[in-house]
Amino acid sequence: MNAEISESIQHAISPGECKDLYYPGRENSELQCFPTVVNNRFYASLPALTGGATNTLIFNPDQGLSDMVLTVSLPAGPNPSYAGWVFPKGWLSAMIFQVGLRIGGSSLYYFTGDQMLVDTLTDCEDEGKKQAVFSLAGGELLTAPQFADPVQTTASVYIKLPYNTISALQKSLPLPTDLLTQPVQVLIQFKQFADVAQWVGAGAPDYSTLCTAFASAQVNYKQTTVQNSEHLLARRTDMNVRALAYPLRYFSQTTFRTQYPYSPDSTSINLTGFRQGSVKYINAWFSLVGGQPFDWIAPVSVQVLINGLVYYDSRQSNSQIWNLCDRKTTAQVDNTIVGGQGTGAGTLTPSTTCWTVIPFGQDSEPMAYCNEVVLGAPISNSVVNMYITLPSTTSGGVSLVGRTVQVSASYSYAATLMFSKGTAEYVF
Repeated sequence: MNAEISESIQHAISPGECKDLYYPGRENSELQCFPTVVNNRFYASLPALTGGATNTLIFNPDQGLSDMVLTVSLPAGPNPSYAGWVFPKGWLSAMIFQVGLRIGGSSLYYFTGDQMLVDTLTDCEDEGKKQAVFSLAGGELLTAPQFADPVQTTASVYIKLPYNTISALQKSLPLPTDLLTQPVQVLIQFKQFADVAQWVGAGAPDYSTLCTAFASAQVNYKQTTVQNSEHLLARRTDMNVRALAYPLRYFSQTTFRTQYPYSPDSTSINLTGFRQGSVKYINAWFSLVGGQPFDWIAPVSVQVLINGLVYYDSRQSNSQIWNLCDRKTTAQVDNTIVGGQGTGAGTLTPSTTCWTVIPFGQDSEPMAYCNEVVLGAPISNSVVNMYITLPSTTSGGVSLVGRTVQVSASYSYAATLMFSKGTAEYVF
């Protein structure tokens, strides 16, 4: 009787839909309307393998496009010998200068390599996956046997674009390229090898012992195809007069960067480059100009103001726990920093690659293949100030005194792709 009374009260005061949590049925089951098949058989080799080169990849309209993986191999020693050079952890991610994307006839947008790494790590479901993704981007290469090992000189990175995600729990729907009459173009631009590899030999760097091109590089696509082509939307609807809205989890605008001379006191910078739209959150990371890749600085405090009103305030190095209030994992990954410069033999020092998440919208992570539009702050013409206090060293122990700090910020917007008349365009 008491159980029935309690049930009656709770059902009376709690609005909601009745759902059977014991037997499977219509109210707790979902069926796939249009059966699909997934494959990743499409490979595209990059023709330009030298440092600084740009490659354009074409994916012709052929139904659903989702994950993309770039895999490269360094030329094995002893030619080049790599004498005096070492490669840091995550060297392939560090070698990517930027990636461009054009979907059909849409606008062309660029995303920096470090920006894509932060977005990819953010989308990982747990710490183990996040660490594995970073490690697969290239392990440390210090010795001649390591440079001669084809396994250790091979690395892979996830090409993070606005429409895809490495997350399995919050997997996004495939990009319906069957609605396009023009191809999807992806441009990958590399840095110079000397910008990533670290010289530990005596005297001036000897560039003749360092490779100038990859031995191989290829992109592998994952595709989702509808088993019955009659179910394709363009077969059922006139897309010349109709449009399909494809909500994006977020759109990361090209990284904003600025520099300032290090000071132990709070330093104010002005964040600029915002576009018309709703900013869901900002990812920010701090590094030394000329420092090693991903030797980022864990801030002591970060404060962000919009038109003078404080929206985010992190003090006493508590930004990481604030990130855990809204996200599955920390905004950091374990790393190592190369030492031993001038000795001819590199050494490794444990460090942490960390970034700061500055939220403006309510964070929401819908389940796989579900879309949920959550807005943030409209910052188009607003004045955004960031006050930063940094420690005296990087996470790898490198002193900041007398050095120049680089601030990088990626603005993540609420956005939707609109498909119509054989092309697509972003709506912010």
